[in-house]
Amino acid sequence: MADLFVDGRRVGRVRTRYQHQTWGGSRAPERRLTGNLGALRKEATAGDCILFTKDLYDDGYIQLHLVRKDSAAHRALHDRTGGQQWGPADPANPPVSVGEMTDAEAQIEALAANPAFAFDENRPLTETVTMRRARDRAFRRKLLAQYGNRCAFTDRSFAVPTGIGIFGLDAAHIVPIAAGGSDHPANGILLTKDMHWALDNGLIGVAPERTIYVPEAVRSMQGNGFLAALHGQKIREAKDQGLLALQASFDWHRTNTLIDG
Repeated sequence: MADLFVDGRRVGRVRTRYQHQTWGGSRAPERRLTGNLGALRKEATAGDCILFTKDLYDDGYIQLHLVRKDSAAHRALHDRTGGQQWGPADPANPPVSVGEMTDAEAQIEALAANPAFAFDENRPLTETVTMRRARDRAFRRKLLAQYGNRCAFTDRSFAVPTGIGIFGLDAAHIVPIAAGGSDHPANGILLTKDMHWALDNGLIGVAPERTIYVPEAVRSMQGNGFLAALHGQKIREAKDQGLLALQASFDWHRTNTLIDG
């Protein structure tokens, strides 16, 4: 599925294909978009360019923007790319490669096959931005499957019809990466974006009984009725016993992040 834009205005939503084409093996492979792009072609003139954006978290969705040759956006694009006719729109911030996504999927699967651990002392000291994004994508995909595409705290899910569908859910690290947390799926939990924010900021956590814990200081504040109503409810659990969110991670979070510990 692709949304087509001209001058920042969406002119259509179409089904198209992004593929490696070899013309029956007679030519070297080329990456091509094929099918249903007439709404852009009829607007395009010589010197215009197409800005292609693929959603990292939804393999079935892309955006195509026609950037006119005399526009400020075209000049900025030209300056960033050095006038190259194709390639990353921002060479300083390249897209995640297919190879990186494949490697990240394999890494997360390998972690998931081993006993769970909250902290990773062997994490590389440096990691490219694109590889970190690829690992986040793989981590999220694993948790989406484990939690049935539903928030572990609210049981909510928001599906967006953009191809295979994006679920409005985040894969939250219980012990954050910045604190030495691991990418093992058992150090993660699937949450809606508001619940993820609340977890990261200590407004909500999980008690030893595997129930949602909302500090009294948070529950007593006007406007926090939704959070207060969650207090004491059982969390949704991962499907696989070996990937249940670690109690050690929740304990660390309760001690180090929750507002009232």
